[in-house]
Amino acid sequence: MPTNKKNAAKPKFSIETLLGPTLLAKANEDAKPTKTLMQGKDLVALYFSASWCPPCKTFSPLLTDFYCETAKENKLEVVYVGHDKTYESFAEYYGKMPWLSIPAEEGALQVKRNLGETLGVKGLPTLVVIDAKTGEFITASARTDVEIAGGDKEKANATVKQWKAMERKPLSEAASYMDGPGGGNILMKIVMFFAKNPIYVFALLYFYRFAKKTWNEGLPGGADDEPPEMGDEQASGEDASEF
Repeated sequence: MPTNKKNAAKPKFSIETLLGPTLLAKANEDAKPTKTLMQGKDLVALYFSASWCPPCKTFSPLLTDFYCETAKENKLEVVYVGHDKTYESFAEYYGKMPWLSIPAEEGALQVKRNLGETLGVKGLPTLVVIDAKTGEFITASARTDVEIAGGDKEKANATVKQWKAMERKPLSEAASYMDGPGGGNILMKIVMFFAKNPIYVFALLYFYRFAKKTWNEGLPGGADDEPPEMGDEQASGEDASEF
């Protein structure tokens, strides 16, 4: 009996096809099977970063706090996709991280390249969330989400729950959702920045009022003054200019 293509089951996703056959759990230790380390996980956040990247060094502590507050309860795992220049720099940088990592070896280099190209990563740091069970794309704005949570446990857990509730998309479409370094929509990042730092809103309002006042005071006679009265020459229509 011929198989109905519409009802044919989709090929079962294997996390190894995305992350490679092995992962590191700690620096300077042997890699372990990816399937074993990722067993029971619902989400995987791919962390594209490097030891030579200043913004990465700023963001990593925030992500560490976020991970420690949410990972176990929400079945979340982070996987470091390193772009370090030497093994020594990788070992030192990754040694401070509590999550998994793609091995820093020549055989794993292609895995990193495939991930970067598939997801359309354009800059560091970038944090992309994937459904660990289906391999589907969830969001490229995770870095902004983590920054907004700001180390608050309640906000961090709410963020992960939001990720779980988001619509899944084919991994092949992930690149279309990348918008500049770090991923995510640039306009949304700006909005979220001001939402997190309201003091800047007040500063902008103050600057606007100050600039407006300065501009008005610079106008002839001032913005609110009465127009100057015409002299005899102006009233009679004669030219009052001097040569």
